[in-house]
Amino acid sequence: MTNLNNALVARASLRTWYADHARTLPWRLKPSLYGTWLSEILLQQTRVETGLPKWHLFLELFPTVGHLARASESEVLKAWEGLGYYRRATLLHKAAQAIEAAGGFPTSYVAWLKLPGVGPYTAAAIASIGLGEAVAAVDGNVQRVVARWAGITDPVDGKSGAQAVQSVADAWLDHEAPGNHNQAVMELGALVCTPRNPFCNLCPISINCASANNPDMWGGLPTKKLKKKVQRWELTWHIARFENYIVAIQRPESGVWAKLWAFPETPPSADLHPLGELMKPITHLLTHRRIEAIFQGWTAPNKAAMETYATEIGGEVMTWDELEKCAMPRLVTKVFDELRGK
Repeated sequence: MTNLNNALVARASLRTWYADHARTLPWRLKPSLYGTWLSEILLQQTRVETGLPKWHLFLELFPTVGHLARASESEVLKAWEGLGYYRRATLLHKAAQAIEAAGGFPTSYVAWLKLPGVGPYTAAAIASIGLGEAVAAVDGNVQRVVARWAGITDPVDGKSGAQAVQSVADAWLDHEAPGNHNQAVMELGALVCTPRNPFCNLCPISINCASANNPDMWGGLPTKKLKKKVQRWELTWHIARFENYIVAIQRPESGVWAKLWAFPETPPSADLHPLGELMKPITHLLTHRRIEAIFQGWTAPNKAAMETYATEIGGEVMTWDELEKCAMPRLVTKVFDELRGK
């Protein structure tokens, strides 16, 4: 059990520290349920500096939840382009439609949990920040701060470790200002109790921390279960073209890059002439995959041959400009201009 006095000291210290050190972020300056919800979804597994411009873009393109709900899925995926984990965008869109159909935002932690793409952490963050509900939010930053402070050695992604972290987070929770408190702990993890080389000398709760100034402790916490082995994926994309036309294909509704547009993995069967590799192979990393991508070029004698190839594989003939308007994997966008220039 967490020592109550220590928990109270930590709570008070966090409140004071956050008041002085909270970053000026747009969803904090003009708080709204919509802005808070967008920020929580956009920043999942994404750095603030990467998610911030996307937050502004989403508010520009979809200023209300109604605009987001009525947008097409392809528009939402295109706006999301570059953030990865595209299923988050699909679920965000479905959640917006559910909110629109219900006539308003959920009004409690339990109600937020019922929306697509909203798990316990996200629901707790939104309910505490946007609704003032006293519920502790536990994300990766909070896991790290709590595990180090309390000396929790069980894997935080396992049952016992997760329960231990949640117990401390609940004991810390400031019921008078739960939103600011949750943000304070997350902010501490982002700015001070960093994954590598934490700034223990700047930490407001170091006095009772089991890991403070102890590299042997903070260097090994939090612990997690063994990661899945990274799989190697040898990927060949076939870039077939005639004049300004290319053949593109939308990926399946599930799996890697679901519903995004890319190039065919099936080579043309006839009529198109091989050009060889258009550029050096590209290495691209996903969470559990190391992709070695090869871009094989082909040229067609006419547009009809392109259309035949596209029909055979379930793809489409389009111009480079048309493809650029579609949502594409990061692996495509980072070589798009070079491939078009070929």
